[in-house]
Amino acid sequence: MTVVAGGSSAGAVLRAVLEQGTAPRSEIARLAGLSPATVTAQVRALRTAGLLTELPETAGPAGMGRPHSPLMLNVAGNVVIGVHIAAEHTTVAVLDIAGAVRLSHRVPHISLDPDAILAAAAAEVCRLRGELTERILGLGVAIGGWVDTSAGAVVGHGTLPWRNVAVRRYLSDETGLPVTLDSHTRALVHAEQLFGNARDAAATVVLFAGNVIDVAFAVHGRVHYGPRSAAGAITRLVAGESAESALADCADRALVARAQRASLPVRGLRDLIEVAGWDETAQALFVERATVLGRVIAVVIDLLDPDAVVIVDPALVRVPGVRATYLDAVRRYSACERPEEVVAGSSFLGHALETAAGTVVLQQLFTDPLAVVTAAVPGEVLPPSDARL
Repeated sequence: MTVVAGGSSAGAVLRAVLEQGTAPRSEIARLAGLSPATVTAQVRALRTAGLLTELPETAGPAGMGRPHSPLMLNVAGNVVIGVHIAAEHTTVAVLDIAGAVRLSHRVPHISLDPDAILAAAAAEVCRLRGELTERILGLGVAIGGWVDTSAGAVVGHGTLPWRNVAVRRYLSDETGLPVTLDSHTRALVHAEQLFGNARDAAATVVLFAGNVIDVAFAVHGRVHYGPRSAAGAITRLVAGESAESALADCADRALVARAQRASLPVRGLRDLIEVAGWDETAQALFVERATVLGRVIAVVIDLLDPDAVVIVDPALVRVPGVRATYLDAVRRYSACERPEEVVAGSSFLGHALETAAGTVVLQQLFTDPLAVVTAAVPGEVLPPSDARL
């Protein structure tokens, strides 16, 4: 289990149950590295907070050993709402606290003005809030570009004309929910650590390839943010004087535009990926992107020596030659001799955007769960947050 730096012991208990699905207190104590007394106290607090449920008492294996009552997450009673803002649409989703996407809905942009996009997102969130019967623990917002998490603002965006947009304040005022904002790539690092294949990784890197292309990484369970959350831009890692334009050519929109100029019958990225299944011109566009971004990954691998590199690129497993190109670039330009043991695709193929948005809240929940519940349910009396690990 990945230890979250600065997390509470209640969070460690909750993560242990998440990892096991169901677990007795003794197993939770072992996984979380806590004393039995501490586990007992935190389980009591988490049950009071409605985050854990206790299953009927059961005997040990083969009927031997002392009976115990396994614990599990209360996924039926708690959800989060996630909002992912992309270049052309907003995705609004509902996730349970185990990270499963319950439902998802896309809202196309009718304008790129931030007020228009945020107003449409708020309206959809309010509609969902009126329909949900579960307790909503918060609203997570994920977006590309430079995102100042502490300020709750988008400082800048490579595709949307947004500068210093106070997203958290706007959506909090409009929805009445506690709102947390983060970069979608950092959120996906958190998601891989909590729900994905990087749970046991000491160092994790995620590269997101979309209309915004950026990198995020975690070392010893801590996702790196930097001053004003500015870490993750990779433009200068692309070699040559035309670095910025070279990276822009890798964006989804650029690939689609080039395909249209080549008279391919595509309207968007989904069409292009489908056509790339049989058309060599379409395949070449994705292979070219993989060549450029593979070199970026090679630099990051040599810098951080991670044991898990996750590429969030829908073409990775769906377009012939793309995965091999990424691996060949890493092998050629880095000291990593067996990139196939390090580099993998997203654990959330088909719903990475929804997972990113929901995890913005869920990573807080699994760090300091009692604080999240207190913020979500004002006036509810819970035990105070305990000491950090």
